Amino acid sequence: MDILDKVSLKNYTTIRIGGKSSKIYFPENLEDLDQLKSQVSQKKTIILGNGSNIAFKDSGYKSSIISLKHFKKPIRCIDDFQLNSIAGVSCARFAKFCFKNKIPGFEFLHGIPGSLGGAAAMNAGAFDDQIWNHIDSVRCILHNGTIATYKSNNVKTSYRYVDKSDIKIFLDLTFNINKSLKFNKQLLSKYSLKRSVTQPIRQWSSGCIFKNPSIKISASSLIDSARLAKTRVGGIYVSRKHCNYLINDGTGTCYDLEELILFIRKKIITKYNITLDREICIY
Repeated sequence: MDILDKVSLKNYTTIRIGGKSSKIYFPENLEDLDQLKSQVSQKKTIILGNGSNIAFKDSGYKSSIISLKHFKKPIRCIDDFQLNSIAGVSCARFAKFCFKNKIPGFEFLHGIPGSLGGAAAMNAGAFDDQIWNHIDSVRCILHNGTIATYKSNNVKTSYRYVDKSDIKIFLDLTFNINKSLKFNKQLLSKYSLKRSVTQPIRQWSSGCIFKNPSIKISASSLIDSARLAKTRVGGIYVSRKHCNYLINDGTGTCYDLEELILFIRKKIITKYNITLDREICIY
């Protein structure tokens, strides 16, 4: 198991901001994770997947970080009705695996920039679907370091919310295959094209910054109609392609990010009397 100390956290988030780390652990298997029970049980220990939807302050992070980047990542079909994957697999890779094996229903995951575990932690979604609609069960490490399996009906979820009061790390996920769906070989490329047209996928960002206020009202449309597209604080600015994405031009800091978030929230409250809740986690 690799262990790094005092490295730049910019390299471990998709928005590329943050100060120095304390120790970062890179477990490769359950045996490695078993060695990290004391770190897992610490409240301030952070679990990192692909590093989307997260940013670190410019002063760095003083507690332990466990990265799942080096975790072995098999995806396997259990039978004709279920498949299983390690949580560290990226959503895009999982969608491509399903496409290659002609398993329908998971094409929407191609539009989510993070890992399956990160997506499960916040009930991420795209193209009018969300990941917990398809989960049968999850295997987790709890805050006390023990391993447990939860059926999906025993985990409280809603829009961009998952009750993780007992859960520290998602280890793997078992998905149900909807046999009533027909495989559409055009759907993945359709979603991929739509994502490239509507999202700034080749720029440094963390994904969506704010939760949508409701099913009918998107945060992006509010920010756009308030004429905040391209608004900038330092090296962080609002994407014109998708206004719920904040882009790092390469010089951005976490201070810039937090100030721009605060500015946008104030403008939306003043103009529409709507409070935008943050989707991104800042530590």
